[in-house]
Amino acid sequence: MINMNDTMKQLLQKEGQGKETPRTKKIAEEVVNKTRLIRDCIIFDENEKLDENKINFSRILKIVKDWTGYEISCNELRFSKEEIPSNQFLYLAENLHSMLSQKYEGRKFGIVISLYDEAIDLRFHTYRSDEGLWLDKDLNKYDNPILYRV
Repeated sequence: MINMNDTMKQLLQKEGQGKETPRTKKIAEEVVNKTRLIRDCIIFDENEKLDENKINFSRILKIVKDWTGYEISCNELRFSKEEIPSNQFLYLAENLHSMLSQKYEGRKFGIVISLYDEAIDLRFHTYRSDEGLWLDKDLNKYDNPILYRV
């Protein structure tokens, strides 16, 4: 299921869908290849140096409230509009969702793509029914263009 706010819908309508570019698929592959399982969370580990034994989970959970909050805060990647044009957002969300689901069978994922200050903000998390979505279901509460793939 893909949900987006009106601001994102307007942006995508204006830009058009376009064809998927090889770069879009490569970005998704690179992100998924650098994920790993830490404490039942899928975490983007860019340098492959995260040491689970050095992570103070009780302190982190006091700040972010739940495992979804932990994942989404760890899995925040920024891209320029040149790297990921808006006509590639849907392809990126689908590719990332599909590749994560293949790598981590039995899990559902939430993929969030939003725009902030001319930058693309890509986040993702495991969907946990007891924790729900990271953002409110009504994405129109947010001013920035947001797409949420679950």
